Amino acid sequence: MLYGVSLVDGALRGGGQREICRRVRGAPLVIRSGEPWSVPWLSSVLALSGLQDVTPAAPLPGEFARLADGVVVHGGAGAVPAQPVTLRCRGGTVEVGGPLATLQLPPAIVGTTDRAGVVHWPVDLARVAPVLLTAVVDVEDRTFLSHAGLSLRGVVRATWRNLRAGGVREGGSTITQQLAKILLLRPVRSVPRKLLEAVLATLIEYRYDKRTILQAYLDRVYLGQDGGLELRGVEAGAYRLFGKSASHLRLEEAALLAGLIAAPNRFDPFAFPDEARRRRSVVLRAMEREGHLTPADRQQAERAPLPRRPHRLRWPPAAAFVDLALARAAAGGADVATHLDPAVQAAVSDGCRAGLERLEARYSHLRRGGGPLQVAVAVVTADGRVVAVAGGREGRAGEFNRAAAARRPVGSLAKPFVVAAALLAGRGLDEEVEDAPVTVPVPGGAWSPQNNDGTFRGRVTVRDALVHSLNVPMVRLGMEVSLPRVEAVLRQVGFTVPAGRPAVLLGAFEATPLEVARAYATLLAGGVRPELAVTVADGKPGTQVLPPWVAGAVVEALVDVPRRGTAASLASSVSGWLAAKTGTTDERRDSWFVGLRRGLVAVVWVGFDDNRETGLYGATGALAVWQELDARLPPIYRE
Repeated sequence: MLYGVSLVDGALRGGGQREICRRVRGAPLVIRSGEPWSVPWLSSVLALSGLQDVTPAAPLPGEFARLADGVVVHGGAGAVPAQPVTLRCRGGTVEVGGPLATLQLPPAIVGTTDRAGVVHWPVDLARVAPVLLTAVVDVEDRTFLSHAGLSLRGVVRATWRNLRAGGVREGGSTITQQLAKILLLRPVRSVPRKLLEAVLATLIEYRYDKRTILQAYLDRVYLGQDGGLELRGVEAGAYRLFGKSASHLRLEEAALLAGLIAAPNRFDPFAFPDEARRRRSVVLRAMEREGHLTPADRQQAERAPLPRRPHRLRWPPAAAFVDLALARAAAGGADVATHLDPAVQAAVSDGCRAGLERLEARYSHLRRGGGPLQVAVAVVTADGRVVAVAGGREGRAGEFNRAAAARRPVGSLAKPFVVAAALLAGRGLDEEVEDAPVTVPVPGGAWSPQNNDGTFRGRVTVRDALVHSLNVPMVRLGMEVSLPRVEAVLRQVGFTVPAGRPAVLLGAFEATPLEVARAYATLLAGGVRPELAVTVADGKPGTQVLPPWVAGAVVEALVDVPRRGTAASLASSVSGWLAAKTGTTDERRDSWFVGLRRGLVAVVWVGFDDNRETGLYGATGALAVWQELDARLPPIYRE
């Protein structure tokens, strides 16, 4: 028995099952007066940021309620301000109530680690909503504060019912006995087992105060499953049910969570809503019986709706991002703060799915033979914060992340940096260059590049050569300003390129979508090459590698690509400021598209893992995926 006590001591003092699972959090949501928001867009983004829609009720911490012309938001602890804020949508923009004219919400949970399939998020008893403590004690162990580990009334009742049933059917367990079972013992129903639980419960009561016992119990109690993960503790349970901390629960929510303890699968509100509603009523009536609720409060709580959908501990759209963040995070038990933007990540996830379906419906050959058409997306801010990724079409945790690890030829995406090298050498965007047959000596022979359409246009401006992605004049330009100069610019923006190979001018080198995003972010940031930051701890200052005027001039030319160049199909359907570049590699094996919004770079790659031909150009493949994800971004990201 001393061995059993030592195990209890270790568990209650931080060992055993009290290992912490790390939560991965996205970036805080910030809403400012004057930004382009509507009520539907605000509601969508607030929900993605982890807040619960309780319309028409007045919101508590972690909730929001829609109005006819706005929303009322209560971000709770960590929000600025912490009290409810009214956001009014008028004339296409939002007005944030209060003197700061800004609302900042705490970051949402987008993923978690686990211990052998068990998720455990400890929470201090002081941070658990008092109404939840009351509900748990009233329904599970009404004499908890006065007994010494055993409830005589419960034992007598259970004994009588077991005798009538001819076996062990009810345990009459106190919270302390349940804790002993959780910490030490296998789930077995027998009389000797009940005696052992009783002895251990008495020892626990002797060595620990009620607060420590209740803390340990609420921290470890089993509360169901989420996608194959076992949930332990009220913090993880509250998040799955309501998307909020156990510190922010309403009466009806606390009663539902407390009711789950008896049978988490049977009373799951998403699988068995009628059973869950009946069990919630049992808890509420127990609270009323103990004098902790008025009949009116109990009746009102019973009428409250059940949660409509679970909040996943691992948000599926962010699976690849979470894997990437955890791989980069420093060791330790603390939560991992990232730059993930839930609104952008949701747009990327849904846009990839819709874009691939659109391509496969239009081009039936993409569905035949070999593996499926794949996609990778990297979305990066001008200062290098990675806000969304898609590692493949399935987006499951543990999959190969093509956005971070798949190195593919970049093709025409190299051309803006050829132009940057030419500008540094004194050439201008409106100078002319010859679009006529050219032969370049290479080791072992000669190289004669061709334009995609097989024609030549005579003399064209540098700007038009870039906007229309013409191969021959771009090779001429690069050779005129010198291949080493172009190679130097490509390396300065973060690419790894071989030396002395003229085909580099047309992108005959490999890079990941994230590396491409960093290079184009350099242009958007006025020539400052950022250091990519997935987690907040990654942040490092960027390096000025191009003069601001050079970066600005290249971006100015790229603005014409969706207006009259290779992405002109976007001209009538996309609003707001946009610069872009399409990219296609030899034999159309890789389809690329880069879209530059103000402060945001989105890179899309489409292709097959086995490197077979897709038949897609950048303008017919990756552009379609980008268009789908861009259309799903809230207006604040597109204007």
